[in-house]
Amino acid sequence: MSFLRKYLLFVFLIIASLGYGQSINQEQCDKLVEEGVALMFEKQHVQSLEVLLQASTIAEENQWHQTAFRAILNTGSNYYLMSDFGEALNYYLKAYEIAIAHLETKDELTVLNNIGILYFQESELPKAKEYFEKAYKLSFDQQDKSKHGYYAINLALVSNKLNIPDAALEYIQEALPLVKNKPDIVLMANLAMAENLFIREKYRESKNFALNLLPQMKGEANTDNRVFILLLLSQIAEKEGDASKELAYAQEARNTSIRLENREDIYNALSRAQANLGNYDAALIFKDSVLISRDILQQTRNNTLYENNKIKFELQNYAHELSESRKLLQKERRFFYAVTISVGLLLILLVWIFLSYLARHKQRKKISELELEQEKNKRLLAERQVREQQTQVLLEQERLRNELDKKNRKLTSKALYLSSRNELIQEVVDVLTVNPQIKAQPEILTQIKELSKHLKKNPQLDSFFSHFEEVNPDFTNRLLQLHPQLTQQDIRFVIYLYMNLSNNEIASLLNITPQSCRKRKERISKKLNIPEEMSLSAYISNI
Repeated sequence: MSFLRKYLLFVFLIIASLGYGQSINQEQCDKLVEEGVALMFEKQHVQSLEVLLQASTIAEENQWHQTAFRAILNTGSNYYLMSDFGEALNYYLKAYEIAIAHLETKDELTVLNNIGILYFQESELPKAKEYFEKAYKLSFDQQDKSKHGYYAINLALVSNKLNIPDAALEYIQEALPLVKNKPDIVLMANLAMAENLFIREKYRESKNFALNLLPQMKGEANTDNRVFILLLLSQIAEKEGDASKELAYAQEARNTSIRLENREDIYNALSRAQANLGNYDAALIFKDSVLISRDILQQTRNNTLYENNKIKFELQNYAHELSESRKLLQKERRFFYAVTISVGLLLILLVWIFLSYLARHKQRKKISELELEQEKNKRLLAERQVREQQTQVLLEQERLRNELDKKNRKLTSKALYLSSRNELIQEVVDVLTVNPQIKAQPEILTQIKELSKHLKKNPQLDSFFSHFEEVNPDFTNRLLQLHPQLTQQDIRFVIYLYMNLSNNEIASLLNITPQSCRKRKERISKKLNIPEEMSLSAYISNI
């Protein structure tokens, strides 16, 4: 190949790399933001965050403030929809700083409202009120008065939650004329009014308002609003002393709800309704369901947070790769300009640059091969470390199982000791009770009765069950999840069976006859719907 052909090929490669690496313009960057928003509404949050990160990076470098604001604001909205409120708040505050420094009031209002909604969802009501008030005051000068009405309604909802009904009523009355052409906002205002009437103890008016709103709550988008109205009607029925309606509205709310966040309020309403109806066992079960739903919600949030952290880690890697790529493109452009200037000066210098380029290319190839080998070694080392960690986890699990078995054996010994002691006390009571000399002395008979009561109210047994819960914390929870209809007495009986105590030992601990013990076992088997070919003890051991 001649020198001229080599030179022309080299210049072509430089120009091609420059054209590929040129930055996109603002219109293309705006399209990236729109693509990210579309992906967010399709719940493809990882892809949306990658696109928005790319858009915000380009916009900030070029000081396209409106584009950067939209990209960062919607990044926060992605994290909000993924329930990562802490990360969402960070991006909202960053967008708020851009809006204050460079943009119009309407952009500042948007991010203020988003921050207020985030604090409202987190039940940090004073902070929510603070940001809603900022938006409310800034919106006085806006041409679109419906926005002012919308912010007034947000303040009304927060004021209701803060139990400031008079202020909430003023905001609602101010908002209604401004939002009359916005059906969705009018619906929010009516929800706030129904709650406000209830807080001000105008139960009949609140009930009529809520019943008129209920038919409007159609479709999946209004599910939460429908649950809100049904729970409000349940509370009104409680105030009116109509426990049947109270229970009916609470049950309808449970059938309507599709979100974990609503379960705690719903189970509380069901528990109150059952208690008002005198169904205390059912009320207690629903009260337990409140705790279970709270644990499930917390576990779900923890899982979501874990997944979000993985996404953030991937995005950090993506941001790093993006930064490195842009730095590389900048270096290539600078290199091209230097070569272009040098072309007009010294042709011989270009030949030297070309030869140097080939040498660097070979060097990069060699370095890439070395890096690939190093990466392979790192991966093998990481795999070995993972296997070692898994082995350690298995050993730790085995150790914990051994400790649990040891503690359960101690519990069984304690139960057997209590059983033998109770048998001895019962024998003493029986002997003394039939003794004619003892019968003739009422004071001694009274003491014997107190001794019998001691068998029924034994604090050591309560201590025994507390210790069992500490040693086997998941057993009772799993049992209640499978069979929430069990009473506390049933659960204690099942615990004795779980510890392989005999009928006589359990009867001694419970101060009942062995026959009663066998009947109780049959009753519990029926309650658990255990097949006839399976024993109750075998079923419990598999829980």
